[in-house]
Amino acid sequence: MAEIAPFRGLRYNPEEVPDLSQVTIPPYDVISAEEQRAFHENNPYNFIRLELGLTSPEDTPVNNPHTRAAAWIEQWTQRGILVRNPEPSIYRYELDYKTESDQVKTRKGFICALRLEDFSSGMVRPHEKTFQTAKNERFSLMLACNANLSPVFGLYPDVSGLVYSALCGGTSADPAVSFTDATGMAHRLWPVTDRLILDRARKLMLDKPIFIADGHHRYETALNYRNEIRKRNGGGSPNASYEFVMVYLTAMNDPGLTILPTHRLLRNLGDWDCERFVERAKSLFDVERFEARNGTQLKWREAIRAGGLRKDTAIGVYCRKAECVYVLTAKRSEASSVLAGKGTPRALRPLDVVVLDQLLLRDLLGLSDQFLADERNISFMHDFAEAVEAVRSNRFDAGFFINHTRIEQVREVASAGLTMPHKSTYFYPKVTSGLVINPLLPNEEIV
Repeated sequence: MAEIAPFRGLRYNPEEVPDLSQVTIPPYDVISAEEQRAFHENNPYNFIRLELGLTSPEDTPVNNPHTRAAAWIEQWTQRGILVRNPEPSIYRYELDYKTESDQVKTRKGFICALRLEDFSSGMVRPHEKTFQTAKNERFSLMLACNANLSPVFGLYPDVSGLVYSALCGGTSADPAVSFTDATGMAHRLWPVTDRLILDRARKLMLDKPIFIADGHHRYETALNYRNEIRKRNGGGSPNASYEFVMVYLTAMNDPGLTILPTHRLLRNLGDWDCERFVERAKSLFDVERFEARNGTQLKWREAIRAGGLRKDTAIGVYCRKAECVYVLTAKRSEASSVLAGKGTPRALRPLDVVVLDQLLLRDLLGLSDQFLADERNISFMHDFAEAVEAVRSNRFDAGFFINHTRIEQVREVASAGLTMPHKSTYFYPKVTSGLVINPLLPNEEIV
């Protein structure tokens, strides 16, 4: 069962912090060092102090970004900067944002507690691999703060939108929180406290699997935290707060859900020959060639998009100082056969990122695991025009441009118990941190 529950969230006090745009932040793993410093300077109560505190040469095991985050939580709570909701709530959340084409979309979802399930149960399904270093760092922060600071982003099947509609019945027209952030995104939050409505939403969710869209590290860290606290407490109540994790959930078919592509940009390729590379690729790919002039960029990009609309794997190739750009469209049977020979599971073979990673980068270019894991050699970008300019300005030797992973592919891979390569999906926008904190107090229960 996917068991959701309300919780007494810890939130910024509007009397003390009336403008949340000054204190909320993106998830920690997309914040650059420059942005981290700017957030610290922006406001003394900025959430960055909790989520991604600055390090110091004088840091010690008892005085470091994690212990300082715990101290900030305690101090801000005592001073009334942070206040707990008096009643357990599920927080209905709407977000307005613009797409690359300037279309305004609204993503609808809700923040709640979700009973932690081991992946073996099949009710919570990952789709991407995680890294131990990141999990170790997040675990240390959780142990220091005893809280979920930011939610895991999950998806659930609900074609009719019954769950969200049920939660709408328990809120007033005016949101409790409403602000527009520095990027122009508009946020609205409504705490839902009506027990009948909360119970209805809970029952509607019981048979729905949860697919992790973003926050795999946070979910696995919450499992590790739960196991550690169980050990310390000799078990504990099945409804103890640490048996749950804070999640943001949205329906898989929500029209406001956007997945961006993640283009690969490479440097340090040495004296490689782009034309020879493309010629070798013809055994597995159909090749379209475009002159590398500004006027043809649109046609080249549309050819990549057209391949995606056909559900083909169409990969754009742009080499530094090359006279032409290319679209390589995988020959389905030939490419699938090679991937099958490499032991690639059937559900992964149609993925653009798998074809790019396995056939083009590793087989044809001969790049090693070590090379591709080194951020001095590879960068990832989501904006097509920015990525093109990065190659054109000679910052990279080559760029490989792909279409986004489709939501049905995410569902199929996760349902098969498989994981995609790193950087396979980028759900946009990311879920803002600082809207609500879920305290994990061992003597409290979530019911």
